[in-house]
Amino acid sequence: MIFQRHWCAILAASCVWVDSAAAQEGAGGTAPPTGASSPAGASDLSTPGTGAGSSSAFGTSPQGTGTATLPGAKIPAKTPGTGTTGAGTGTTGTGNTPNATGAASAFGDGGTGQRTPASEGPTFTIPGAYGRQAQQFTAGAGRLARPRFRYTGSISFGYDDNVLQAPTDSVGVPDVVVEVLDSQGTPARLETGIGPNGEVVSVVIPGRAPTTKRMVIRGQPPSERIGSFLTRANVGFDVQFASRKTLFTFDLRTGGDVYWDRPGKDTDYTGSVALLYLRRLTPRMQFTANVSGSYQTQPDLTQVNTSTRQTGAVLVMAAKGDLSYRVTPRITAVGSLSYNALRYQEKTEAANDYGQTTFGTELRYLFSPRLTLLGELRYSSISYSSTLARDSSSVFLLLGGELQLTRRFSATLRGGVARRTFDESGVTSTSPYVETTLVYQLAKATLVQLNGRFGFEEPQDENSKLLSLRAGLNLVQSFSPRFRGTLGVNVVRQTTTSNLTDLETVADTVDSTIGFEYNLNRHWTLNANYTYITQFGTFSAADYYRNRLFVGAEYDF
Repeated sequence: MIFQRHWCAILAASCVWVDSAAAQEGAGGTAPPTGASSPAGASDLSTPGTGAGSSSAFGTSPQGTGTATLPGAKIPAKTPGTGTTGAGTGTTGTGNTPNATGAASAFGDGGTGQRTPASEGPTFTIPGAYGRQAQQFTAGAGRLARPRFRYTGSISFGYDDNVLQAPTDSVGVPDVVVEVLDSQGTPARLETGIGPNGEVVSVVIPGRAPTTKRMVIRGQPPSERIGSFLTRANVGFDVQFASRKTLFTFDLRTGGDVYWDRPGKDTDYTGSVALLYLRRLTPRMQFTANVSGSYQTQPDLTQVNTSTRQTGAVLVMAAKGDLSYRVTPRITAVGSLSYNALRYQEKTEAANDYGQTTFGTELRYLFSPRLTLLGELRYSSISYSSTLARDSSSVFLLLGGELQLTRRFSATLRGGVARRTFDESGVTSTSPYVETTLVYQLAKATLVQLNGRFGFEEPQDENSKLLSLRAGLNLVQSFSPRFRGTLGVNVVRQTTTSNLTDLETVADTVDSTIGFEYNLNRHWTLNANYTYITQFGTFSAADYYRNRLFVGAEYDF
């Protein structure tokens, strides 16, 4: 909940910032010099190979090339989520990184693996969502080399050896036989009456003893591992457009999984939508918007704050807007507003529905052509639809930097402290908070990405504190212009501490996927994916593992 004093403070700060921006713009609206700091994610984290100089959201500095130089197919790069890459969760890349095509990582997808054209157009940098890396687009390369409008269809066949996520060492509950009262019985009693001759007669009526009956309370048998073949079909539509000042991309995807032998409901429907918009308002000012939503039926570790294990479908929504202004050639100010929401479809999980609003302001300083220093302040408010006691607000104070060591290596780090306060109880807790990304082009045809985040996540109740470490490693290898492989490993470690008992529980989840793609021609692409998922922790009765294998094909119209 945002109180009136918070709105007043935000309004006052906005007025001062806008007045300063207008004065600077009126004083001189010239383009920034080469190597100036980027307003929102200067270093090119999505496509290494940007050169020794820092890139800018207003145009890449001459030192770099702007896009990755991995040997790739001659046909345009594909959009994540439009193929049959859902071997792990069925929703990998459903709207958070529409320019990426690598295997899923914890906070973003891999590089495109496409060859850079000889002549490049303007570059655009889209700031990532909180905890995610920035994305970079180059006109005429990667996604922007596709037709403006594109339709896709895909079908794949697979096998899932644990469709119900049954525990590995499941322990059932045996039947229980209990004696329950069937009749209370009656005590013996003395009744008095008048006999035939008028005399008083007393008669003893015997009582009846209580009776019981045996009742069987049925137990629960151990959860059985059930495997099933399944068929996955999807259709997609995407749009991409870029000019000197504007970038627009749109992705829409829908489909479903049909299980051949799963008990109960045999069909899972999925869908996603994603929109990216960038507009260079002036040579100094830029606005970006990143909106996505997905309806998913399987846990997806690429989504920040989502459950690592769910029993039904969930609707994930995210929206973020950034306004960047270059105050001086070295100093850039960024203001951001984001909204995230989770909506579970099962009534048993509906108590976890929530919406989160975050305000952020960032100041960036170009220390050198290779290093940009930054400081950031965020205010976040979370509201639950049915459990008001879990409503809270958090303040983040972060410092960090973005480093571009070579054409092949770039990294970013934000670290600081987060302070959370529950609105109803007033309970406050403090925790370290870290976000980091690393991109390294190991070889001409090999790209490695590492993403991580550590900090607060949403606990099950207001009397607990949940700290989570989410990390993802992504490897993209181009074997030839038509054939490439991806490897993604996502790890989530959640530690929950009770404020009442100081009891600490730990749960670890690992999701690893290996996939291959082969481009037959401009229209057809063959693919295969294998995913291994496992979860283990303090309560071993809930530990489980799962294998999923898919083979399929995609057609671009």
